[in-house]
Amino acid sequence: MPGRCTAEIIARRSFGCATELVAQVDTPFAAEPGQFVHVRCEGPGLVLRRPYSLYDLRERAVSLLVREVGSGSAWLCSAEVGQELDFLGPLGSGFDVDGRGRKALVAGGTGIAPIRFLASRLRERGIEAVVFWGVDSEDEYRGLAGVLEGELHLNLATMDGSAGHVGSVVDLFKRSGMGDFTQVYACGPRGMLAGLAESISSGGLADLQVCMEERMACGVGACRGCVVPAASPAGGYLTACRDGPVFKGKELDWRRING
Repeated sequence: MPGRCTAEIIARRSFGCATELVAQVDTPFAAEPGQFVHVRCEGPGLVLRRPYSLYDLRERAVSLLVREVGSGSAWLCSAEVGQELDFLGPLGSGFDVDGRGRKALVAGGTGIAPIRFLASRLRERGIEAVVFWGVDSEDEYRGLAGVLEGELHLNLATMDGSAGHVGSVVDLFKRSGMGDFTQVYACGPRGMLAGLAESISSGGLADLQVCMEERMACGVGACRGCVVPAASPAGGYLTACRDGPVFKGKELDWRRING
């Protein structure tokens, strides 16, 4: 059940534009890959909490991967070891996994956070998972690809050709032979997710699950500020924070998402 807890930062690492924060929570904490925490950020004008997918979870040590894009994330990226954070969570729905066959995990940018957590859980269960990660440049997340390569079966795509496949992560995934995977899990920008859904046949959308990255004000579905287009009913919407953030591919209207 979601709740409020205090977490003390016990470790931090910088990876170019992103910072990994590891925080020890003061109460028992259980969560699934794809779920998120709503973090209170302090400072002038920082009223709303910020949502962050879980990057890892070991007993009571919660890991987040934060990219600085605004005042809230800037405050978090500057947090030091010993500082306390206020969490609300875990919130939302996580990825649904069965034990059949190989899994493809596709991420764009900081979408690697829930994907890395999922890959770790799959490995613990003895399930084979191949990770495809796309970034603009190898230098963007400096050093992180090397860390992940030591943990996961990682395939990297860079738009500038500085490392791995040259081009988008969706193109890299399509080159891999999509028919070899029984399920596809993804997290990243809307355009990336729409391109991925388009590359999969309509029948295959049943085996696609996506974690939507959206701005979330309340985190519990009350304000409806994080809605995403739903496939049914026609013209309808689902809230990313409460109905998601993980959705099956067939639940979403990809035409409107990519419009």
